[in-house]
Amino acid sequence: MSFSADVKNELILRSDSAMHCRIAELAGALSVNGRFVEDENGTRFLSVRADNPALAEKLSRLLYNVMERRFNFEPSYIESKHGFRIIIKDEAVLKELSEKLKLYKADVYVESGELVTERTCCKKAYLRGAFLTGGSVSSPEKAYQLEIAATTDKNAERLSDIIAALHLDSKRIRRKNRFIVYIKDGDTISDFLGMTGGMNSLMEFENIRVLKEMRNSINRTVNCDTANINKVVNAASKQIDDIKLIEERRGLESLPEQLRTVAEIRLQNPHLSLAELGERLSPPLGKSGVNHRLAKISKIADSMR
Repeated sequence: MSFSADVKNELILRSDSAMHCRIAELAGALSVNGRFVEDENGTRFLSVRADNPALAEKLSRLLYNVMERRFNFEPSYIESKHGFRIIIKDEAVLKELSEKLKLYKADVYVESGELVTERTCCKKAYLRGAFLTGGSVSSPEKAYQLEIAATTDKNAERLSDIIAALHLDSKRIRRKNRFIVYIKDGDTISDFLGMTGGMNSLMEFENIRVLKEMRNSINRTVNCDTANINKVVNAASKQIDDIKLIEERRGLESLPEQLRTVAEIRLQNPHLSLAELGERLSPPLGKSGVNHRLAKISKIADSMR
């Protein structure tokens, strides 16, 4: 099962006791994934899709609670769509539901008014409902990406405004016929999961993040050390080639004593760094001093080539 599915399964079990939060969560779900449809007889009805039986049951339960237990909302499985749909045809139910959730028709889609998200707790509940019916989140092992696909630009803007009101940052983009609100920052995704009630998912997300950052840090250190080692090896190889050239053409005794001493120690210790070579000299010499003498040796060898 994917990380996104695990998050949704946890949020499905999250239930608010306050009626205003239940209304807000239901409004978020319907705004993102609800639509008004007409059948062949011209009868208008409200339809909302659910990807799995657990989400369909949660939406049915929310409708049942918001409508004060006066109606049953049984989800039906649609074979052609491979998913569940809750269909509401009763005009009286639609009218009352629209009044309570501040819903209105935008072409065939559903939008809701701002009154249902005046409270901070209701903003969080609205985002939870929207994420359940239209959201996804990548595993932090692969990428930091959380997104909610809205049916209209206005619904996407509404989601962005609510996220901003909770002091989180998000961006919007259009993808085909959907309007995507997305978050790519790991810290912000953690905050989103916590605010919407996914505390177990938040802990799992953070655990994976820590391990990922540790691996990345180790890899950066290893790469840096490898680069430094390669640099030392390549420099030492060039120095040894220069010294051997001088030895073959003129002999090392042709070099001044200070240069000859450094040349001999370098030949004997091809893998030592400049600082370590300096410690072998008597008296010891610093890294810059050793480098200066080897540079002189290199110039002599270049003149011979």
